[in-house]
Amino acid sequence: MRLCPVAIYAFIITIGFLEFSFALGGDGRNEITVGAIFYENEKDIELSFDQAFREVNNMKFSELRFVTIKRFMPTNDSFLLQQITCELISNGVAAIFGPSSKAASDIVAQIANATGIPHIEYDLKLEATRQEQLNHQMSVNVAPSLAVLSRAYFEIVKTNYEWRTFTLVYDTPEGLARLQDLMNIQAVNSDYIKLRNLADYADDYRILWKETDETFHEQRIILDCEPKTLNKLLQVSIDFKLQGPFRNWFLTHLDTHSSGLRHIYNEDFKANITSVRMKVVDANPFERKKTRLTKVDHILGDQTMLPILIYDAVVLFASSARNVLAAMQPFNPPNRHCGSPSPWMLGAFIVNEMKTISEDDVEPHFKTENMKLDENGQRTEFNLEIYKPTVNEPLMVWSPDNGIKKRRFTLEMESGGSTQDFSVQRKLYNVVTHFEEPYFMMKEDHENFRGKEKYEGYAVDLIIKLSELLEFDYEFMLVDGNGKYNPETKQWDGIIRKLIDHHAQIGICDLTITQMRRSVVDFTVPFMQLGISILHYKSPPAPKNQFAFLKPFAVEVWIYMIFAQLIMTLAFVFIARLSYREWLPPNPAIQDPDELENIWNVNNSTWLMVGSIMQQGCDILPRGPHMRILTGMWWFFALMMLSTYTANLAAFLTSDKWQSSINSLQDLIEQDKVHFGSMRGGSTSLFFSESNDTDYQRAWNQMKDFNPSAFTSTNKEGVARVRKEKGEYAFLMETTSMTYNIERNCDLTQIGEQIGEKHYGLAVPLGSDYRTNLSVSILQLSERGDLQKMKNKWWKNHNVTCDTYHEVDGDELSIVELGGVFLVLAGGVLTGVILGIFEFLWNVQNVAVEERVTPWQAFKAELTFALKFWVRRKPMRISSSRDKSSSRRSSGSRRSSKEKSRSRTVS
Repeated sequence: MRLCPVAIYAFIITIGFLEFSFALGGDGRNEITVGAIFYENEKDIELSFDQAFREVNNMKFSELRFVTIKRFMPTNDSFLLQQITCELISNGVAAIFGPSSKAASDIVAQIANATGIPHIEYDLKLEATRQEQLNHQMSVNVAPSLAVLSRAYFEIVKTNYEWRTFTLVYDTPEGLARLQDLMNIQAVNSDYIKLRNLADYADDYRILWKETDETFHEQRIILDCEPKTLNKLLQVSIDFKLQGPFRNWFLTHLDTHSSGLRHIYNEDFKANITSVRMKVVDANPFERKKTRLTKVDHILGDQTMLPILIYDAVVLFASSARNVLAAMQPFNPPNRHCGSPSPWMLGAFIVNEMKTISEDDVEPHFKTENMKLDENGQRTEFNLEIYKPTVNEPLMVWSPDNGIKKRRFTLEMESGGSTQDFSVQRKLYNVVTHFEEPYFMMKEDHENFRGKEKYEGYAVDLIIKLSELLEFDYEFMLVDGNGKYNPETKQWDGIIRKLIDHHAQIGICDLTITQMRRSVVDFTVPFMQLGISILHYKSPPAPKNQFAFLKPFAVEVWIYMIFAQLIMTLAFVFIARLSYREWLPPNPAIQDPDELENIWNVNNSTWLMVGSIMQQGCDILPRGPHMRILTGMWWFFALMMLSTYTANLAAFLTSDKWQSSINSLQDLIEQDKVHFGSMRGGSTSLFFSESNDTDYQRAWNQMKDFNPSAFTSTNKEGVARVRKEKGEYAFLMETTSMTYNIERNCDLTQIGEQIGEKHYGLAVPLGSDYRTNLSVSILQLSERGDLQKMKNKWWKNHNVTCDTYHEVDGDELSIVELGGVFLVLAGGVLTGVILGIFEFLWNVQNVAVEERVTPWQAFKAELTFALKFWVRRKPMRISSSRDKSSSRRSSGSRRSSKEKSRSRTVS
């Protein structure tokens, strides 16, 4: 049966007068009456309120005894609230506690401000305006200030968790006020922070979580809701994998631990869930523990916010009232009328004492740590405990002055945690990559393996090392490339896309750290340092030509020279026979010879022609003027041909030492014969397109203007194009990949020095909490030398052996290039030797006939004499088997025959 409000009001007035009829207690202490307003379902708060005054009244050496008057609100009725407040004041209360934040009106604060009665609040309230502060000068609130609480959440999320992107879900305006500073991290409703109200999804929470997972691809969720709806929300989120590994939840309600989340916690909750609550004073380990716990002991032990805060509110008021009333005797009771024109004088002193009292001066002690109010009566000093509500594990403590500090564990806390934490089990990482030598490749015998065992490469070895250090499992996910940004669709592809969508946790390959990529993903410390350089085709050296001395003239020139010499020889013989000056007596001693002879036969003319063109001259010269003119013209011709030959010979013999004139990027952009480009959309293209350097901008503009396009889809395509076009195309790429290809392709070379400095790193989704551990592990591998060993393994160990060519310096010529000259010399010498042997044998035959000896005797005698190098005179007769007369005849005959032979040779 329910009573009407008027009847209730009359009843509580009667009870109030009876309760206030005594000003002096039975124990001789002065009694102070205080009032409290509760709603009907706030039994725990009421019990805590009673327990607090019970402990205060039990304090020894206290001259005051507090008497409580409690009133209960059946509904949220502002008129009834005003009546109850005035009824409490008419009972002479020295303070009014409550009501909680369920009250829609501040009528209690206004009446207290008008009557001078201290008004103590213990629940979270929206920040008061300036006008409201003037009307609430007698009000204090021991609950945390929402502005400071919002700042605490900001420091936890931004500084400690390092979250830059998240979805923020709230239930009430008060909850949104607690999160106001979080919305200042980035622009709300952008790609970084998504704001959602639970009221918009009240019909079906599945729509909210489906949007969070499939549309936002969210990994970090901040949820502010009442504890009674928390379990349902989290259970629905399981169906959308929002409780899976690598998901992070931050629950901002200060009573999350009272939601019973631990009772539904199971292995489906692999997400990292953290929350905050008011930090209570640690229990004294040396204090005697109660053997029997009452209901109120359980309420305070559960650390529910409102019961604890009303306890602290009672302690704060009681201690402040004792101090003020003890200093201002005699006691001046408060006014008993709501409309009293003069407020209670002591009330303002008590309120001021509550704002300034030290927590060391209160008795009993506060339940919560760090109690301090500002000049407006708002609690700006308090400590928050960051903990895991699933296993009730404290982690850290936040305070306004010291920020976030790691929680110091006690023996009781360490032994009390018996619930298994599923969020810290060994995790399975999806590692996204793509095929790129030597980072990620198929094994040659991959048909014999399954899963991740069929892959090899530098990236595979690195992931294996990291998994051993950090103790995680992994699976590979393959895509087409590192990740290119499409300015039209404003979307990424490849590895970056998978990380943005949180389909993978680690991205690894030849992934360059760039500012644009860092805006959408995070990177670890670099595992490899590199730069950009130019890959060009290296033409194999032309084979050495032993007859290179013939190259200065074309074949037809040599033919024309031979014909010219032949014609000149015949012309010389013919003109010489026409010239009377060239006919001379055979013996100059005979003044009137019977016949004349002409020395310019074919042999002598040929000798003159050859000696002239060889610049060696001749021992006989023409006499007639026309013969001398003819000889002079031939000498002029020989001089021009020889000079031209000498000049061209030097150029041709050193032509194979000519190297490409492109030795740097500057040389490359100054010419137009060799086209050059890079991988389309890659970090190298991005480097040139965004550089402010003049040369780099010129290079980028030229690359864009080349037709056909100078860009390639992959590095592999660029390397193949360099080899295919054989010197007419150059490819700009990272030095690491370039070194790998040069080591395995003998026809490739690097041109110029390294351009810029770049780094490869592991990419992870934005705000990933495991990035730091990956970075530390990479540094450990670097310090141990494992990174260098892996690089040597995949870059240096190969079965390709390139031919080495000996390169001479300067103008020095090798024996191969001049080998033809030696061959001509050897050919001439061999020809002369052969002709000499034939002449020797012919002479042996003549000697045998003339001296009437056998050919063998003549051969033996001539050869024996020829081998006596120390004999300089040869006898006319070398055979000793003849007499003197026959020797004379033979000698005369030989002399006459030799003279005839000599005359024939001269002629």
